[in-house]
Amino acid sequence: MSSTSRTRSIGLVSLVCLVIGNMIGSGVYISSTYALGALGDARLVLLAWALGGVHAICGAIAYAALAKRIPMSGGEYAFLSRFVHPSVGFMAGWISLIAGFTAPIATAALVFGNYMSESRTANDTTRWIATGLILAGALFHWIHLKTGSWVNNGIVLLKFIGFLFFAFACIWFLQHPSTSDPSVPFVPALNESLFSLEYLAKLDHGAIWMTILVQLFFISLSYTGFNASIYIAGEIDGEIDGEQIGGGLSNKPNSNNMLVPRSMIIACLLVTAIYLGLNYLFLACDTREAILAGGDYFVSDVAYDVGGTRLKWVMRITIALSSATSVLAMLATGPRVYAQMAADGWLPSWLGFQNDVPRAAIGIQAALSIALVWLANILDMISYLGITLTVCGALATSTLWIAYQAMSYRRQIAWWEHAALAVYIAGALLLLVAAWFVKPLQFWFCLGTFASGFAVYLVSSGRSKRSPIAG
Repeated sequence: MSSTSRTRSIGLVSLVCLVIGNMIGSGVYISSTYALGALGDARLVLLAWALGGVHAICGAIAYAALAKRIPMSGGEYAFLSRFVHPSVGFMAGWISLIAGFTAPIATAALVFGNYMSESRTANDTTRWIATGLILAGALFHWIHLKTGSWVNNGIVLLKFIGFLFFAFACIWFLQHPSTSDPSVPFVPALNESLFSLEYLAKLDHGAIWMTILVQLFFISLSYTGFNASIYIAGEIDGEIDGEQIGGGLSNKPNSNNMLVPRSMIIACLLVTAIYLGLNYLFLACDTREAILAGGDYFVSDVAYDVGGTRLKWVMRITIALSSATSVLAMLATGPRVYAQMAADGWLPSWLGFQNDVPRAAIGIQAALSIALVWLANILDMISYLGITLTVCGALATSTLWIAYQAMSYRRQIAWWEHAALAVYIAGALLLLVAAWFVKPLQFWFCLGTFASGFAVYLVSSGRSKRSPIAG
């Protein structure tokens, strides 16, 4: 199929919703209870979330810079295999195949099942609910990308309604704070002004920065997914010169496809604002003791303390919907990696596109995720996945520098794109340092995953139809 015969499948709103759906999962409802326990000061918790947002925004700008110059589907695999080396791209695709999408889909589906069944542990009921969600999401995307996007847009809208309902309830509560015991004064975790900067004196000590870095390692997991729309970039605009799935890369500069770059930056800015707003409300509307005691489900407890059973029910549904949009978004993006690998000859051709939809790849992705729902307790894999995705992201965006000549020929790289890339890569390296200290086993598993991908590449070398493009 020629690129000129393609029509735009989805627009900017759907792309932004795709990225938001991929970013806002369960992490924002879990991380702050542990960050508060480690940092002590609620204002430092908000600072950590702000730093995580800056890092993610820089990453979105770096990915947007790639999408402006090379608007093609396949994500990290496509960029690394063409502009760095096929072995590096294959390793990125290998990580996507065995871990990058399968485990997160299963995890999000299980969280959805837990909240829908009001269970705090995985059981047969939650697993059946998770299975149903994955099958439904796969069916919508199996029909067409546009169909799945419409469903995702609707769920994202419902999620925002839930956020607004919670925010209004919290604002009312802050005007009339109360406790179950009227004789006990209400002292929220965030009980000092954000503009009272004496707490920044704590940052003079190196130990607090190491603690912030460790918490950023976990908080940054909530920001992953800001690059979701880049996985379908080749399907967005019908004016792309031969850069669709399976097509060749044009040597012309391309200025047509700006939807994908804009979607990543807009969505990342919105999500950062949402995260900061939600965490401010979490910390301002309940006590430190209640937040720490709530653990992974502290947000439900905050909602109950603010608005009783009704608000707790609203937040339970909102958190479930957050997980549902993660499943929908990853079922759209993951199969595009496999389809691109199939087009390049690394995977069987039947995993490629059929009438603009990689139906077989969607089916395989859904089957693998459902298997993991039933066969494994995968919540402990989150840290491992965060490390591997961080490495892949840093490698992919560094393509702007590695293939500087090829990228600059398409569009001159602006100074602010260089700056954003430098901040993103530096942040990724710092997060790897944190991983070494707090999750050494997962760190070695990450390296082992890359090594296994390289071993499979050596066994399969010679199959690819693509050659790297000189930078």
